Amino acid sequence: MAVNKKKSSYHHGNLREEVVSQGMAIVETEGLSALTTREIARRLGVTQSAPLHHFENKTALLAAIAAAGFRQLFDHRMEALKDKRSPDERLMAVLMSFVDFALAHPALYHLMHGPEIPDKTLFPELHDAATRSYGLLEAAVGDYLLEHEGSMNRSREATLGAWTVCQGLATVLANPQNTPRYVLRKDPLGVSRTIFAMFIRGMSPVRQ
Repeated sequence: MAVNKKKSSYHHGNLREEVVSQGMAIVETEGLSALTTREIARRLGVTQSAPLHHFENKTALLAAIAAAGFRQLFDHRMEALKDKRSPDERLMAVLMSFVDFALAHPALYHLMHGPEIPDKTLFPELHDAATRSYGLLEAAVGDYLLEHEGSMNRSREATLGAWTVCQGLATVLANPQNTPRYVLRKDPLGVSRTIFAMFIRGMSPVRQ
């Protein structure tokens, strides 16, 4: 009798990763409402109970998918930072890459920041991945302030402000029904760059 190599590999610890990967694919192509452990098991060709060996409930599965999303966001931001030397360029790159990611992965973005996982600290993997991505923004803001003000005293508040503008804009753009039509007709990323430039100028000290 032939051995199913795909199923056999799961016994070596690959099932968790496969469940997360398949779950992410369902979220991105069909939406969160289509995601069930039963459907994932069916697509992977394993028993319906197999995913439950790795995730005690759906929220835990969603947290793992969101964590994978934050790791992708981190990588996307790091890629955007390549060849960016000045603090101004690096801050803009970190902000723009967030919006770019949200536009490319709207369903995943909403899961990462939505109400389905009300407390990220309950899931260390997710909390660490989200914190790591936020850390890139924090570093970019700190470098910008150090360059323009010679101090990072306002770094915490400025980072929160940058994150608020960044996530707010990304959320608006990732929901076409709530996005002003002129933005969609024009250039969402171009409009984003203009808005971020306004915010960055506002971070700089007023020069007499």
